[in-house]
Amino acid sequence: MIKEFKYGGQTIYNVTAQQLSDMGFLRSDIDAALKTQEAADVDFNRRLAYRTDSDPLYMEWQYDQTEIKEKAWRAKVEEIKARYPLSGE
Repeated sequence: MIKEFKYGGQTIYNVTAQQLSDMGFLRSDIDAALKTQEAADVDFNRRLAYRTDSDPLYMEWQYDQTEIKEKAWRAKVEEIKARYPLSGE
């Protein structure tokens, strides 16, 4: 699902690639929109995982200042990066 497809000053919301194809849009434009949507989804999911998974571990480390807490936090950050890789990584 493409949440927002912009083309020639027009915006179409919540549409599938097949629907765009049926409307006559070029495959290259559809592919570009899919790639943009995938990048936005990865960014959103990564930020959410940081907030819910790694930030609490970071706060625990800041409070305890132990090496074990620091390692747990850093391991979680690496796990999130592996789960939601950015296109340049």
